[in-house]
Amino acid sequence: MLLTRAGAARRRFGAWRRGRPLGAAVLAVLGALELLWLPFTGFPAAVQVAGVVAGAGLSTSVPLLVAAVMLATHPGLHTPVGLTVLALALLALVTCNAGGMLLGSLLAGAGGVWGFAWLPPEREAG
Repeated sequence: MLLTRAGAARRRFGAWRRGRPLGAAVLAVLGALELLWLPFTGFPAAVQVAGVVAGAGLSTSVPLLVAAVMLATHPGLHTPVGLTVLALALLALVTCNAGGMLLGSLLAGAGGVWGFAWLPPEREAG
């Protein structure tokens, strides 16, 4: 009985996952988290700058995180949200310490491109 419920839950999650650009959302979330994390850790010490730069980093990475979550929760909006993620990743190059040492911008940019290019699965006939 328990194995049957676990199998059913796994199938439901698989169907849910296939119906949305989850990989793109994960990449974009990782990029946004890296952009949020780097300025406030002090590693490397030369990157940590308080004040306006930290505010600019927050004002770019928080909307990027929200857009990344929207990729996973609203698959019908994958085209405009994917473009938004890509634009915010490019903006992060200027505002977030060279895009989180390029890693955050590259992750978020890859997620934005993947979200933009994602195609919903075709419905099975029958």
